[in-house]
Amino acid sequence: MPGAAEAEIYFIAAMMVLILIISVAAVYFFFKQYKKEMKERREREEKKAAARNASVELPDSET
Repeated sequence: MPGAAEAEIYFIAAMMVLILIISVAAVYFFFKQYKKEMKERREREEKKAAARNASVELPDSET
């Protein structure tokens, strides 16, 4: 088979490109999820801080 070596090179190159595409897509979605979770965490911490500040300010305003 005269073209077997060339076909094998093309096949390996195609598999490498496919692996790169899948890897880039996975990293993109993981990064997107990470950003979403960090935003939610920041909002949760801000709500906790606001609630904590409100509970600390209540006794002061009553006296």
